[in-house]
Amino acid sequence: MKDTTDLSRTTGTAALALVCDAPTRAGFDPGEAAAGAFGRAGVSLAHLGDVRRLFDGVPLGRVRLALPGGPTGMWLLALCLVAAEEQGLAPDELNGTTHEERPAATALALRLRGDLTAYASASLPLWSFRTGTLPGSGPSAAGEGEECAAVAALARWRETREESTDRQGLADPYLWPSVRQSLERLADAAIEGDCLMEATLDCVRAGVTTGEWARTLRAALGTYEAPATSPRETPGTPSRAPSAPHPFPPRGGRHRAPAGVR
Repeated sequence: MKDTTDLSRTTGTAALALVCDAPTRAGFDPGEAAAGAFGRAGVSLAHLGDVRRLFDGVPLGRVRLALPGGPTGMWLLALCLVAAEEQGLAPDELNGTTHEERPAATALALRLRGDLTAYASASLPLWSFRTGTLPGSGPSAAGEGEECAAVAALARWRETREESTDRQGLADPYLWPSVRQSLERLADAAIEGDCLMEATLDCVRAGVTTGEWARTLRAALGTYEAPATSPRETPGTPSRAPSAPHPFPPRGGRHRAPAGVR
């Protein structure tokens, strides 16, 4: 990812692939996933501050972004939209593609994809969706001590994000909801069937982290078990591998803000 970003800065190339590590794509903050997963084959993005640093010096109005889809496809696009907002861009000026590496198969995956595509259709005329692997590559693995440093940086972010210059898109501190309010709005939108994208944008502006966003959806939407493959599939029918439980299960149950969220 670093090479891709540097290329954009130095040569003005029009394409920039946001290659994320597996914990980010699955909805985990640094320190929450299995050992060795942090920073492997991609960059870790825990909150808006990470995206600000990543795009420092990159004019988002002059590049075409390529983002991964999946469980955090909506979250990653929201991070980029707020970063572009801080550069003075309107949503209809952001150009890019969300790459769905595997077609959505669960009810909730379809919900997330449906809300995302509905929002893009209404507000992002230059955004598209494509089935296939995200182009580009990230670092093979994080260096020694990088995850510990990221966990410490995340703790500092959580301590300071209530300051208007560290959260809320550098905007009026009374304009956007607080961290707790934005997570409660996200949970309400999930339960009531409202589009999740607007609530997700408020979460980004408030300084919510990737893990908090994902945990809020899990708490609001209950537990999901993927259906088993039918043993009576007819010969010649393409087999479907049983899906793992989706990180964001479908609806059911009320939300409570994650522990430690103010």
